[in-house]
Amino acid sequence: MKEQEGHHQNHFSGGFGRKIDSSSSSSGRLRKGQYQLHNQHVEPLPRKGLELKAEPILRLLAQAQSPCPEVFRDLGNIYERQNDPSEAERWYQRWLCTTPSQAHERLAQALKAEQFSWLDLALQRYLDVLELEPTQPEALRRASSLLLERTRFADAMPILLNRLQQETHTAELLIQASWCSFELGSVDDAVRLANMASPGNPDNPIILTIQAYECQRRGRIEKALDLAQRALSRAVATSQWNLINRLLARLFFQQGLLESSQECLEVAKKAEPFRAEIHRLLGEILLLQNRLHEGFIEYQWQPPTTSPSTTTVSKHGPSRNIALISGCTLGDTLLFSRYAIWLKEFKKMNVRLFVPPPLLALLRISLGDRLPVQMMQDLKHDSKQDEVVLPMLSAPAVYGTCQEFPELAHPHLRADNELIEHWRQLLNIKHGEQLIGINWCGSPLTAITEYHKSDIPLDAFAPLAALPKTRLLSLQKGFGTRQLLTCSFRDSFINQQQEITAEMRFEHTAAIMSLCDYVVTDDSGPAHLSGCLGVPTIVMLAPLCNWRWGASGGNSPWYQRTVLLRRNVDQDWLELAAEASRIIQAH
Repeated sequence: MKEQEGHHQNHFSGGFGRKIDSSSSSSGRLRKGQYQLHNQHVEPLPRKGLELKAEPILRLLAQAQSPCPEVFRDLGNIYERQNDPSEAERWYQRWLCTTPSQAHERLAQALKAEQFSWLDLALQRYLDVLELEPTQPEALRRASSLLLERTRFADAMPILLNRLQQETHTAELLIQASWCSFELGSVDDAVRLANMASPGNPDNPIILTIQAYECQRRGRIEKALDLAQRALSRAVATSQWNLINRLLARLFFQQGLLESSQECLEVAKKAEPFRAEIHRLLGEILLLQNRLHEGFIEYQWQPPTTSPSTTTVSKHGPSRNIALISGCTLGDTLLFSRYAIWLKEFKKMNVRLFVPPPLLALLRISLGDRLPVQMMQDLKHDSKQDEVVLPMLSAPAVYGTCQEFPELAHPHLRADNELIEHWRQLLNIKHGEQLIGINWCGSPLTAITEYHKSDIPLDAFAPLAALPKTRLLSLQKGFGTRQLLTCSFRDSFINQQQEITAEMRFEHTAAIMSLCDYVVTDDSGPAHLSGCLGVPTIVMLAPLCNWRWGASGGNSPWYQRTVLLRRNVDQDWLELAAEASRIIQAH
């Protein structure tokens, strides 16, 4: 028998004890003798039905710290036959701490580990088998199943693809591959595989779930919801119940069915309490329900491990020194930068604020006279030992929200007076003339990551252009500005619109906004900037919007001078803009 080349780290309480020095000639002879003793006096006995007689020799070899792993395997076999599970388990543990050089021996270890429910070790041994024999059927089957159970989809997919090449396409294999593809975001592959498995399994919950998402993607919402309900009903009292609830929570959420989504998430959370995506989606639902503190706790939930890059902070933590960092979108940075000044002035903490470069000048103008405002990259070479690093989106979870502390809703940003005067002279607004700033779509990069689309056609703002003594001012930057060329009311914009469109600096945009009587906008960054400045603002929202604006109500808890107009599913944007114009006229 070949000598073992190495050992894996011992995962159990038992171990091999002292390490034999193979460089010593006496040690080498001892190892060789122990292998010979096992080969000559132990291995023949099972073939004669006399394996129990091997126990004294095996015990002797075990006491001598034998390097031969078969010693511990055979002792485990003996005590298992004698119905002594605790003793059998002890010896099997020592056997399983080695990595044999032969694939069939690794497979035997994997099967034994599964027998004792040592599933992590079993998985490792199956993967060890595949290192030597990539097409070993049992190892492929069990490794893929165990990886899927651990939601290690990226690791499972290559093995499933291997199986699809090697095996007959059974329904079970197709369903597993479809599920894995779906979890990895390969929806087209998931649908294709699900459809291949569907003829013989039309009521399989996973197949129904993937088909529901495909119907939703094609706009067949009623059919999608019917398939989702069928999937849930078929999954009741099965091993797939928790999985199906987790998968369908997102579909219900995307259709605005928050209660159904929350019910699914509560089921999934009990089964997988440490799965971050469950907490995050549950957080979004709570925030949409205007349960802000609960929502942020869930939205910012992290697994119970210490991150090397940030330090966990509690409400009553010992440190009074906070590095508040952005780590989020520009709009969210504008919104939650209010915590910097609040922590300093109301919680009496020492705060440094770290923000992306585009916002640096604006936030220094607004807050720089009261606390240090630095660029995000400065933290890498300017960290302080006694300073707690706190991401902005974690602040509401740790310290509370504007619902508990109303002062958090006060406008906290301001424009530079000199810049305001510069733009006042340039715009040359006539006496009695009203200036309305408008923005109709957000960043296309942000839109890619969001299911709910909230862009508004520029022509829908026509009712604002019809207001008497009113000039419009486009706040739109980059994507979307081409609509100005074909707009039906382009003569209603100020003469200096070209200069404003070309001005990309946030501190200048803030000065321009400060000159507006109203800002009417979609739910993107300008809505946050005008809200933080305290400029009267109307935000026009799609029927389904993101958590920052809640799911109902006409006011934002964060912005005191902002009105929220929500479009009904049977209403178009033109009607909503007409409502905005009536609000402006009334004031």
